[in-house]
Amino acid sequence: MFIHCVLFRIQKKNVPVYKRDCRLWEKEASRHPGFVGYRTLVRTDKTGQYASWYQWKTELHHRRFMKKHHDRLVAESRCPGRVLGDYNFKPA
Repeated sequence: MFIHCVLFRIQKKNVPVYKRDCRLWEKEASRHPGFVGYRTLVRTDKTGQYASWYQWKTELHHRRFMKKHHDRLVAESRCPGRVLGDYNFKPA
């Protein structure tokens, strides 16, 4: 299992746009081998911070997807949010 999480700062008025962008990324990821699931998360202790959480079978599946689709999907995304960080996780 491999998890990739991206933390964003999103203004309240742009949350619907962010959620549409998330569906775009999820739809594309769901077509690729190794994709397990996606969640949109909101931080409970920080206002305006949202996370996109993707689960993959392996890190290799994630890397292949990102190499092929990342730049195009960023160009298609419309939310003017700011990336605060991105994080990769695997079981300990």
